[in-house]
Amino acid sequence: MKKIKLIAGAFIIICFSASVAFTAEVKNASPSSSHTSVKVTPVATTTQVKQPSVVGSVANAAPAVISAQDQPPPLTVAPADNYIYNPSGKPDPFRPFVTVDAAIVKQQVAKKAEVSMFPLQRADIERYRVVGIAGDKDHRVAICEDAAKKFYPLYVGTRIGLYNGRVIEILADRVIVEEYETKKPRRVILKLRKN
Repeated sequence: MKKIKLIAGAFIIICFSASVAFTAEVKNASPSSSHTSVKVTPVATTTQVKQPSVVGSVANAAPAVISAQDQPPPLTVAPADNYIYNPSGKPDPFRPFVTVDAAIVKQQVAKKAEVSMFPLQRADIERYRVVGIAGDKDHRVAICEDAAKKFYPLYVGTRIGLYNGRVIEILADRVIVEEYETKKPRRVILKLRKN
């Protein structure tokens, strides 16, 4: 195992030193020894390009002369501050695909607000049936049943019904509830079902 690590380390060192030597050689190489140089001199009126002779080698080729008129103009970049966006004829990327009427949204929110999170306040008081009452005069508990056959305990002060009804009294055979549908409270009596 140690031999493999030693060989791998030596290989990495050799590769690294070879790459460093190669980059140093490329930087120190003279461009005139292997490539043909082209001398560019600005001349106002004429352009002279001399072709290399066929008999001579590439190193003996004559330099080309290019006038200042033939040079391309320098590139200019427009500053970013001068850009103006014209949105005419273009779609608005922030506009929603579906337009919704505000009145419909308010109605949907009102319907959702009507449904209470408390199960006793999801239906009208007449939908509940009192199926049992237990306790003495001081501490009575009533059991009511909804349409789905679920049972709920009722104490004095328990909220029930759609119109903010509140249990105000539990008697031996009935439960008295006050509803506040309008400013004047309305009393509803739920009688004990004995069947």
